[in-house]
Amino acid sequence: MGSVFFISTYAQITILSDDLMDVGDSVQLASVDTIPAGFKPGPAGPDQNWDFSNLIMDTTMILSFVDPSSTPYGTNFPSSNIAVEGMVEGLAVEGWAYGTKSVFLFQIDGVAGSYDIFEDIVVPFDPPEIIFDFPVNYLDSLEQTTTIDIRMDSPEPAADSIRIKVVTAVDSRVDAWGEVITPVWTGDVLRFRDVRVMIDSSWVKILFFWVFLETNTTTTITYKYMANDVGYPVMQFNSDTSGTEYSMINYLLDAGLGESELYLDNDVVFDIYPNPASTEVYIRLQQADINGTMLICDMRGRKMDAIQLFRNQQQLRIDISDYPAGLYHVILKNESRILGQKKFVVN
Repeated sequence: MGSVFFISTYAQITILSDDLMDVGDSVQLASVDTIPAGFKPGPAGPDQNWDFSNLIMDTTMILSFVDPSSTPYGTNFPSSNIAVEGMVEGLAVEGWAYGTKSVFLFQIDGVAGSYDIFEDIVVPFDPPEIIFDFPVNYLDSLEQTTTIDIRMDSPEPAADSIRIKVVTAVDSRVDAWGEVITPVWTGDVLRFRDVRVMIDSSWVKILFFWVFLETNTTTTITYKYMANDVGYPVMQFNSDTSGTEYSMINYLLDAGLGESELYLDNDVVFDIYPNPASTEVYIRLQQADINGTMLICDMRGRKMDAIQLFRNQQQLRIDISDYPAGLYHVILKNESRILGQKKFVVN
């Protein structure tokens, strides 16, 4: 009997600048809130297979890559040539990230937006944080340290100003290559493992003196699975240092969406009015036999409301008086799929 040889069909790829999104592109991501049992990042090394096909989408979010000059804070980042809304964790009302993309690198120059009660905060990175140094291959690594230093007027009496300084050390390594399987995509990838240590310190200025408040240190590990000709990680999530807690899980649903597709509804099974709205909206279902969940999410995919639907329920009233101004997604889904999507504006 002859010998039997098993040959891997996975390919070790290289990531180039052309593999990332450009101005005018958009991506749609599926966000996962409920982590399935046994979820792990999988092993490092060559010729791997990672199966994430059992993930179940809870909400979706859309990232649009635009010319910085078309954004509210573009003049603060004159050297940036690409911007994206919705990628800034912690900027609750509106957040933009500004970057520079070339054939040699992709870097984040800074972020801007509104945080809690603070509006129009502009945060340049010193130096900019390099995300990719092209070309990127298996076992490549990149270590860097970036500092941000923010000074804001204090909203409370006694203190004149608030200062927050964050020093971030990032150790990024391409620790594996192989094939990844998501609920909607299968293909060859490089896996990036980024270890991010953030040391943030805060002060308040009382009269003419800065008073130190506290220093906190947090460490986060991010796994990104990057493919050719896709533009964005096909799979991405955060882990704690023990590898037992996972968060911010998302996988790519679609890439390269144009403006017409971005605002096109799915199967239209409900109407929303008034639109725009300020205090309340009404949702009218076009059929009476729908059994599922109505989700309302902001542009970052954060869940604002979740309403269980029952058969013969054809109209809903939703109080939006506490929603910040902006664009919101309404997603009608059952256990297996999204039935329809619409958008409305709160002004």
